[in-house]
Amino acid sequence: MNELFEEEVRFNQASRPNWEEGAAHRNLITRYLIDLAESPGGRLCVLGAGNSNDLDLQKLSQVYSEIHLVDLDETALKYAVDFQAVSENPSIHLHVLDLTGVGDRLAAFKKDRDQGEEELQQILALLSESRELDISGPFDVVCSTCILSQLILQVVHAAGESHPRFEELMVAVREQHFRTVLDLTVEGGAGLIISDFVSSESAADLKDVPDFQFTQYLSQLLSSRNFFHGVHPGLLYAQLKGKAPLAKLVEDVEMLPPWRWDLGPRQYAVAALRFRRRPKG
Repeated sequence: MNELFEEEVRFNQASRPNWEEGAAHRNLITRYLIDLAESPGGRLCVLGAGNSNDLDLQKLSQVYSEIHLVDLDETALKYAVDFQAVSENPSIHLHVLDLTGVGDRLAAFKKDRDQGEEELQQILALLSESRELDISGPFDVVCSTCILSQLILQVVHAAGESHPRFEELMVAVREQHFRTVLDLTVEGGAGLIISDFVSSESAADLKDVPDFQFTQYLSQLLSSRNFFHGVHPGLLYAQLKGKAPLAKLVEDVEMLPPWRWDLGPRQYAVAALRFRRRPKG
């Protein structure tokens, strides 16, 4: 496993004990996913499932005929189904893979940044292509659970924020991830892209702000540029609106109210984008 993937594995290991703290976050996401299931028997795909502390797999398996959990950390996925006592449930399928397809190349670039422009150009070319994932799609509902910030963090660690092509790489990862979600969603199906965008590490009073002031507080953080690279909620919304290339493929695009995610030693502010894949014709 490369160095960038190992960092994500360590994060998963550290966050496993936080099942109880994350109850409100988990219940909200589970409710959103149940609401998106128009009728029992649909197929759900979750990208970045990890430990699945943010999914109630037993409740979801009562609504969906198939649940496909996707992550690069096989140990985390196995822990998830064991911990939630669904490892014997035939409707739940685990898929271990790199969502971007360039994780190994980014890790190699991190070790040897003298590889230069040619290597970066090849990475960007791969990111510009649709990522075909062998996970038996399309699905009625596709959910990306706080994985986009982790994918962008791979770029941060590999190239560094001061690299002249850092922003280009970051944008390419974000755009590819949105394409992946849409490619996996059946026409008429639903997508839910959830992203953490700031943590209590840079906003120490995040956990103490009263609920009625939370949205205003987040606006102040965003105005002061206190947010994770590439996941400003406005940027996420812009991926599917106006003249954005993907906008013509979706309808009913909605930014849901932000909320707090308690991960034990850290708190996160979370945003979610909900939409439908537009049917053809």
